[in-house]
Amino acid sequence: MTCIADANVLFPLLVEGHAAHETATEWWRNQPDGHVGTCLLTRLAVLRLLSNRVAMNGNPVKPKEALSAWQQLADDPRAVHIESEPPTHEHRFTALVTGREPTPNHWTDAWLAALALSLDYEMTTFDRGFKSFRGLRVRLLTPPDR
Repeated sequence: MTCIADANVLFPLLVEGHAAHETATEWWRNQPDGHVGTCLLTRLAVLRLLSNRVAMNGNPVKPKEALSAWQQLADDPRAVHIESEPPTHEHRFTALVTGREPTPNHWTDAWLAALALSLDYEMTTFDRGFKSFRGLRVRLLTPPDR
């Protein structure tokens, strides 16, 4: 089963010392080639986090380094970039956001959930909030207790 990897899985995969690095790395190692979907939204989120002082514990990376880290991930045979949304995406996205209470992360999560649903992919994430999207298959990763 192909999945969409949330930025909260891809970011710790790239950052040694991150609390979820080992869990993300173990998951990544077990994925077959062409199995892990990425998209522009997850790419931008990971690049933003790599250059964020707080997310990087005071050591943000320069844009060139962030792009290089992303490129290594994108060039891995396990990764497959989703170039565009399928025709059903917009309808699914609208359905997922309609009637919900507004939250800042809801838009991005709903967009990714709609993409996974439209492609019949699983969503891989550390975020339990994805379980609220009806019909979405979620693989919830759990970092070790610290």
